[in-house]
Amino acid sequence: MIMPQRRYVLVLIFILVLSLAAGLYAGGQRYLREIKCRQIEVAMLYEDIKTLAELTGKKPAQVMQLFKQNGLTTVFLKEATLEERKANAEIMEIDSSTPFITAEFAFLTAQGLQQIIEQEGPCAPWLRELAAVSPYNSGVYFITHREDTLLQLAGQLKAKTKVARTFFLKDGYSAVYTPASFATLRGMGLGFSQTALQEIAQAGLLTAIQLKNWPDATPEGLRAVFTPLKKIPHLSALFFNDEILPAYPAYIKSLAALITELDVPVGQIEFFPQKGLAKLGILLDKKVVRMHSISPKEMANPNYNFTQAKDRYVLAAAERNVRFLLVRPFLRPDNGGAGDRILTANLNFYAGIKQALENEKLRLGQASMFSSLPVVRWLLFLMGLGVIAGGLLLWEKIKLPRRAGLILGVLTVLGWLFLLYFNLNFGRKAMALAAVIIFPVLSLAQNVPSQGVSPLEGVWRLIRTSLMSLPGAILTVGLLADTGYMLKLDVFSGVKAAHILPLLILTIVFYFCFIPSSVPGGLRLKKFFDAALPVKWAIIGLILLSLGIIYILRTGNEAVLITSSLELKTRALLDLVLGVRPRTKEFLLGYPLLLLLFYTGYRDHRFLPLLLLGAIGQISLVNTYAHIHTPLLISLQRSFNGLWLGILSGLGLIFIFYFVRQWGQKYFTEERNSFF
Repeated sequence: MIMPQRRYVLVLIFILVLSLAAGLYAGGQRYLREIKCRQIEVAMLYEDIKTLAELTGKKPAQVMQLFKQNGLTTVFLKEATLEERKANAEIMEIDSSTPFITAEFAFLTAQGLQQIIEQEGPCAPWLRELAAVSPYNSGVYFITHREDTLLQLAGQLKAKTKVARTFFLKDGYSAVYTPASFATLRGMGLGFSQTALQEIAQAGLLTAIQLKNWPDATPEGLRAVFTPLKKIPHLSALFFNDEILPAYPAYIKSLAALITELDVPVGQIEFFPQKGLAKLGILLDKKVVRMHSISPKEMANPNYNFTQAKDRYVLAAAERNVRFLLVRPFLRPDNGGAGDRILTANLNFYAGIKQALENEKLRLGQASMFSSLPVVRWLLFLMGLGVIAGGLLLWEKIKLPRRAGLILGVLTVLGWLFLLYFNLNFGRKAMALAAVIIFPVLSLAQNVPSQGVSPLEGVWRLIRTSLMSLPGAILTVGLLADTGYMLKLDVFSGVKAAHILPLLILTIVFYFCFIPSSVPGGLRLKKFFDAALPVKWAIIGLILLSLGIIYILRTGNEAVLITSSLELKTRALLDLVLGVRPRTKEFLLGYPLLLLLFYTGYRDHRFLPLLLLGAIGQISLVNTYAHIHTPLLISLQRSFNGLWLGILSGLGLIFIFYFVRQWGQKYFTEERNSFF
């Protein structure tokens, strides 16, 4: 015997309420971690510091001190290649005209050594000694007079070329030999400038480093490369340079163990996916810091200015959990002209970023990291039950057979239990996807009237509809309350499906279930496919299809590809005025059109396009919270701003609609105006 409808619905609502309590608890735990993680590193590339020093005639250490006073906390040091270090005058090539070292170290090929020795004229004694003790006629020699550089070179070359032999020469010089060719060595990282590390330490700044990949990395090679890194003073973070991490996938656990010994977070570069980084982050217990920067190409754009760059950095820190900002200075001639003016302009730029971050209640210092969120399976199970209960409430609302719904519900519960214990991550994503699909559809099915209501009643219905959609957001937040999602080591799956499927379900629900008809459902479906298609509906269909394609393309991060400059300026203005920008598809599309639908009522299927366009606001509202890397407080502010602005836009749209209808009734026949 199946229980009465009212009691059955009350049981489902009770389950849903319990699951929402679990979701709110998990969301609260996430919020507590977000408000504690408020410290930001502001970094500059060492190469940029050297460039500013050369432009102004100052030493790099002096430039560091000036920027430190204006918000700089960290110097970002890349592991440079042979060619890059040569260009930076950190390394020199020895030839017959320059046999002496004036840089940290120098290099020459075995053939080049023989040519220098065989030529007539003076030659450094240590070069003659090297030629005498070294039997090699191919390969490359690296020569230095610094012990720390010698150890670094020997370790790097042994790790990356498998063979390295050291020679101690006269006058305090040493040489490291590798049989690798110059072409092989050209693109290989050769450690970090000891001079740069000393200057950074003396300036009292933190150091962040970026390692290059190399072929055939082994655990022994990894250790040889990482051992010198332990001596770097005030090391704050470790980044990787290439699309694939060293030793991935074979020795990723060895890499994680070495980073653990360094006791620094690994860096995740925003919008630059790197194979192996997510796995590495999990192995490091999610000790990861997210970094945002602006590419040199964008910085070189003459239309890109200090204010735009500052706003972008602050937005990344405030709204995307970015805790490491690699701020490139503006070095274009149009940004000041002379070196001193360029330096002053950039000092003001950094000071402006510092002030803007402090206005967002963010502090400068070593980047803070999110503490782990525990995985509590029984809470996750309860949240999943809430999603299933929401699905059964929708099933009941559209009057499908209850017995079939109960069977489907029981099977879903068993499947959810299975996933919780055998594939937890997939299960959480699948249930979160179900949540963002079910609840917008349920709220619209519950609140869309068949007859029009007053504007005031329409506003209340819009608020009520949004509140009934929010359980989907609460359960999504709870199900994905995990540091890995907050750091984008993992992401919500099914973004496109979450935007498309609710519209498809709404089309089916409202077309076949919500308009009274004496025609049975199956026959109505047959008549639907057999019916002739009037030209006007074909045109409307094409328009809706075009809008749908744009809608789909603008979901997710790809949206930036089709965002106009006017829209970007509008977004910046909204951010400035409101603090947090609402989503355009909510306050300019979804909410106003849904409010208009409440005013007109869903009287027949001609109103279906209006319903679907209005539904976009509810879908966007729930999907806002699927962006787990966005702080909860920001998402709440975004939703609130979208709702009140959407209400104002909707009331304006109703006002326009009312007067257009009055004008139409005055000048057209009632038959031509029957749509109204």
